[in-house]
Amino acid sequence: MFPQYSGKERPITASVRVLLVDGRAITRTGIRAILDQDRAVEVVGEAADAAEAEREVLRLSPGVVLADAQSPGLDVVGMVATLSARCGDTMPAVLLTAQDTDGIAREALRAGAKGVVLSSATPEQLVSAVHMVAAGYAVHAATGLRDGPGGEDPWPASALRRPGTEADRARAGLLTRRESEVLQLLARGFSNAEMSAELVVSESTVKSHVQNLLDKLHLRNRVHAVIYAHRTGLAPALCACAGPPPSGAC
Repeated sequence: MFPQYSGKERPITASVRVLLVDGRAITRTGIRAILDQDRAVEVVGEAADAAEAEREVLRLSPGVVLADAQSPGLDVVGMVATLSARCGDTMPAVLLTAQDTDGIAREALRAGAKGVVLSSATPEQLVSAVHMVAAGYAVHAATGLRDGPGGEDPWPASALRRPGTEADRARAGLLTRRESEVLQLLARGFSNAEMSAELVVSESTVKSHVQNLLDKLHLRNRVHAVIYAHRTGLAPALCACAGPPPSGAC
């Protein structure tokens, strides 16, 4: 399944306001700890069920509602439908965590949720997905990729397809081969440590490459780099193959 641009891009601001929805307090605490690591994300509230989530959305006006599709006692499909009816165009982006993309998660997407992140995603991938739905993108988990258990890719941003401008594509030509590789790994949700292992270089070298590519592409941060890679077709995850796509596969 290909994530798509929703047509309503919102600029990535200094703070993405997030409401956590899960019936388990310990799960909310864990997710909050992950999001708190990103200074551009602010967890503004928590809710244990759909009714509380609907009240908190009206009270707090979050930009993103992050909910677990399989949370006990949470009618996530009903919650999404109610928020859509009550909020209309001002509805926050609803991002789901789920063990798979079938059943409840699929119904919630049809009701208006903007994305699904598989439970096997890394913290970095979850935070990136929060930024991407906040920026107006729909991110959906894909199947058939190599990274997750059972052949599923835990990173949902498999194909953001809003075409980049000619200037975007021209700037890509300024990157060195290694910087291009780093950009592709960023787009797949790799952390600095994972890129270090993949490329067999030190983490400090990875950080240098990241900063260099951000400077050359006139991007503010890693999230913008992920979006840039998908807009311009540089992200390897656009192809549902294991490893580098063979010639003509995409």
